Amino acid sequence: TIPKSLWSKTVTKMMSDYGILTAMRDELAKYDHPPIAQTVRDFYAALVKRVPQEGFELLLPDSNLAETEEQALRSLKEMQYLEFSLKHHAGDGYVYHVQLRGQRFLEVANGQVRSVVVGMTDSGERQTFATGAVRDTAEGKSRPDLISPFALDRVGLWLMLGAQKYSENNWMKGIPVSRCMASLHRHLMKYMQRDTSEDHLAALVTNGIFVLHFEEMVKRGILPDTLLDLPDYEPIPSVHCNGDETLEHEPDEEFRWRKIHDNT
Repeated sequence: TIPKSLWSKTVTKMMSDYGILTAMRDELAKYDHPPIAQTVRDFYAALVKRVPQEGFELLLPDSNLAETEEQALRSLKEMQYLEFSLKHHAGDGYVYHVQLRGQRFLEVANGQVRSVVVGMTDSGERQTFATGAVRDTAEGKSRPDLISPFALDRVGLWLMLGAQKYSENNWMKGIPVSRCMASLHRHLMKYMQRDTSEDHLAALVTNGIFVLHFEEMVKRGILPDTLLDLPDYEPIPSVHCNGDETLEHEPDEEFRWRKIHDNT
């Protein structure tokens, strides 16, 4: 196995998936301890050359491969340059399904690769599935799929009622956050009182969604920041004890009580 210390020098800047493969090809050509047969190097270079036209998964009919090429394929798999499986195709016999994004590619790609597809973001990391499929990892990404569909359905029903009462997406025009919070608290109180005249929890969550939306719209400059009208609580200023000593810490409740008591 090629030591990882060598691979840390392979890629020094962001590059495409294909760029990483070519870097691996070039590094393989330089690596000679233990010596790698020239047939293995040439075979890998030939596979990489086919990627721009055929993609990262290549189909290699067994009948078209020489014995040395099959040996090279197995060597490259052992070195984790690629993965492959042998499948039977009707009319074509056995065919090697070769995936060039092997474990070595993933190690080099992490933190280095960027998508070659315009308009598609890329974390720079790859996940390979048991089927051989490869895609960007989901680590650190939002998981809206974890939201309960039942909760969403109740919120959707509440929004439907709101659309009937006012109009669709009326709320998106912007409502002061203080009004949303007041409504949220009213529905919370009603829910705690076991009132069932309305779906108070759905209303509560909907108001929270409104606030989240308004915060994002204000941040993006789409809605005015005047919507974020909750009180802006300032830090407690320094307090003097006997007129000549300033407290360096926030006064505790006992101190507050004594100050109030002394002034009455």
